[in-house]
This record gives sequence, C-alpha cells and structure tokens, in this order.
Amino acid sequence: MGSVSGAWSAAMSRESGLQPGWTDVSKAVRPPAMAGAMMEYSPRNQRFVLFGGWNGSRGLDGTWVFDPANRTWTELHPPLSPIERGDEMLVYDHQADVFVMFGGWHEFANQTYARLSDTWTFSLATMNWTERHPAISPSPRSDPQVAYDSVADVTLLMGGFDGTSYLGDVWSYSLANDTWTARPSSMQPSPRADGRLVYVPGQNRFILFGGNDYNGPNFTYHHLADTWSYSWNSNAWTPLSGPVGPSARDYPVFAVDTDDGYALLTSGYGDRVPLSDVWGFRLADNVWVNLTPLQSPPHRYAASGGFDSVNHIFVLFGGVGNGGLLADTWYFVYASASASPTGVGPITIFGFIAIALVVTTSGLALIKRHSRKARSGPPRDRAASVLGQRRSGVASARPRTLPKNGLRRCPYFSRPYSDLPDPFSWLPRLLSSPTRRESMRIRGARKEEFPEDSIPHEGTDTTSAQRYPCAFQI
Repeated sequence: MGSVSGAWSAAMSRESGLQPGWTDVSKAVRPPAMAGAMMEYSPRNQRFVLFGGWNGSRGLDGTWVFDPANRTWTELHPPLSPIERGDEMLVYDHQADVFVMFGGWHEFANQTYARLSDTWTFSLATMNWTERHPAISPSPRSDPQVAYDSVADVTLLMGGFDGTSYLGDVWSYSLANDTWTARPSSMQPSPRADGRLVYVPGQNRFILFGGNDYNGPNFTYHHLADTWSYSWNSNAWTPLSGPVGPSARDYPVFAVDTDDGYALLTSGYGDRVPLSDVWGFRLADNVWVNLTPLQSPPHRYAASGGFDSVNHIFVLFGGVGNGGLLADTWYFVYASASASPTGVGPITIFGFIAIALVVTTSGLALIKRHSRKARSGPPRDRAASVLGQRRSGVASARPRTLPKNGLRRCPYFSRPYSDLPDPFSWLPRLLSSPTRRESMRIRGARKEEFPEDSIPHEGTDTTSAQRYPCAFQI
C-alpha cells in the first residue's frame, strides 16, 4: 500500500499543488447553500455538473458547472430545465458524453410533494437538458443508489424511497435504447435509501455502502454499514465483510479513484450526528482503511461531490452541518501517514490521548476527594447512580410506536418522525399542531394521497428546524 499511497500523494502534489488532507477552495461565486443536490464528473470535459437540491425552504432547479482545475463555479441558464427537485439520480454516461437524471422529490407551489419518475439527459456540449420518454420506468422515488457501468453502457439503480416505503428493486437504464429494465436477482441487499453506489471500471463491478432501511427496534431509523459487490455479467450481489469499516450512515459522498485503487467515502449522517471522517475502500483486497486527517471540514451530510480522475482531486460541496446549510467547496488529498488499516485514524488516536489526559486528571481529583471524605466519614450516595436510574427510566418510558394510520415523514429527507432525541423539545408541539398539508405522489395521471398525518418539512416553523432540517430522524 505504501507505493500506491506514495504515488497518489506525489501525483496530487505535482498536479494540484495541494498539501495532503483537506483544503478549503471556496470562492465568492458559487451555488447557494444547499443540501440534497446531485453532482457528477465528466473526465472528457473535466467538469462537474450539479443539479437541484434544497435551500431550506424549497427545491431547486439550478444547473451549475464546476471547473476543479480553476476552482470556479458557473451557473448555466439552459432554455429548458427539469422541474425543481432534490435527492434525484444523476450519473455521467461516458459513451454518450451526457449526464442522465431520474426521479427525486418535488415540492409544488401549494406545498404538496411528489416523488418523480421522469428521465432526462444534460449535455455540456450543447448546454441543454432533454427529456427522455422510455416506455416503462421504475416507480416514482427519491434517494436511490445509482452508478454508471461504462463497459455494459448501462446505469444501475437500486432501491430508494417512494414517500411511503423503502425500496429494494434493481433496475438498469440503457440510454442508447432509452429503456429501463428490471433486474432482480436471487440475493441482493435489503431495501434502503440514501446509501451510495459506485462503479469500478478496472474490475467491472459495483460497490454499495450503507444507507437507511428504517428497520430498527419499534420501527425506528436504522443506518447501515454493510458493503456489497455487484457483478453485471453474473447479476450477482456479494456481501463483503471485514474487521473494520466506516460507521453506519446514510447521505455520504462516495467516489472511485481507479488510478490508485481506492473508493473514497466521507461525511454522512449516523448515530444522530453529521460526520466528517474519510475512509478508503481498497479495491485490491476489499479492505476499508481510515484516511481521516487531523483537520477536516465541518461535519455534514447530504453533501455533493465526486472524484476528478484527471486532476486527482476528491471534491466536496455543501450539505447540512451542525450550523445549518453549507455552500463551501473542499479538496481532499490523501496522505499515506493518515492511513490506518486497523480503522483507528489520527483523530481517533488524538482523541484517545485527550481522553487519557482527562481520565488521569479526573483520577487524581477523585483520589484527593476520597482522601478528604475518608477523614470526614462515609461518602454520600453517588449522584451517578441516581442519574443512571433516571436515564434508564426515561428511556424505557419513551413511546416508540408509530401512529396506526401511517408514518410522520419529512418530505426532504424522507424519514419518519419517531425516536426523537431530547434536544428537540419543541417537536411535540409541532406534531400536535392542527396544521396539515397533503402529500402525494404521481404515477402518470394517478394521484395517491399520503397517510393522514403526513406533514411537510419543518424548515419554516422554527429557528432550530431551519438549522437542523430533519436531522433528528434520518
């Protein structure tokens, strides 16, 4: 691995002039702060294309182009664009030199929501969007796992969320024939949304990681940390297990650097917190390696990004952080010293050292306290024991069941309102509000109303919700 990482670092330093680790390359001209936009890279044009997203109050329909060599964003104004949406499918078709988009969610002016099933292409040569009209399509959905196979010349789509259920079906799309085709297999990953799928050209296989399947205890959210390999030729899914790997999460950024043999993963949402760690899936032996540097961008999820295979740059843009929506752009350069096959990165090691110092200091203080108490009589009841009993009682008393008439859902992040953390004490008041907006999905001309208690994103209800849109239940 040393030769690979050394070559990578040398190439990155030579071609980009960047230091190992993360570099903030944000400029004044850039897309607005957003989350849920999709972004893909064209090595032929050496540009990224970004479309859609969510700005805190509505879906977006902006088309942006990012030049990683010059670190510049340019907004395009094509004569025709798809309607506003977020969490759609977007891939780059190498054979046709166009970007292919499918589905996502859309918010109408009357504050109703729909999952979409339309297919579009975008060309950097003409700067135009073109709607395709396949005879059949996957059911309307957002948040699928997708990637393009440059050998078979097809886009693979797995799962997603249709506004009511997590999906586990697999489809392929051929742009040459404008055809969607169902592709079931005897064994495949569980239904999920918001995981990430990448294609590895040199190995002619796909790699899937993570997501959310809402299959936790009492129907709570359940983040996944499983890794799967898929072969197009054999139509076979294979689970890959190892001693270490990224923590369970959804909404990460996942991209492949085939020159140096890694699939890079960063950010995401897991265990109720945004993340900022960096992992590399070593393609030669299917081993996850912790590449987290000492300093990282703000924690985030639902960000956009990808790998620039020409300039060897891993790019990260926007997303939702602890302070709200983001509009920053970052580059990551791998440093061989940061690799940790054991899964313990430099930040973790630093954390262990800090914890050791705290424990040592606390231990000395307790020894001093104990010696004083020993002189003055027996100690009083430990407050920690009482606190532990209280925490246990609260946890066991918290309701976990869902409404009988359906799930309360966040239309942006598509997650049920359940298993609420304590910091959001304002949420019960929001949920008990008489205000209700209908949600619906569209299948051709057919409209189906969502469960009675479905409610929209809470981004306009409270300041906290604006800063943490749906983060408490994804």
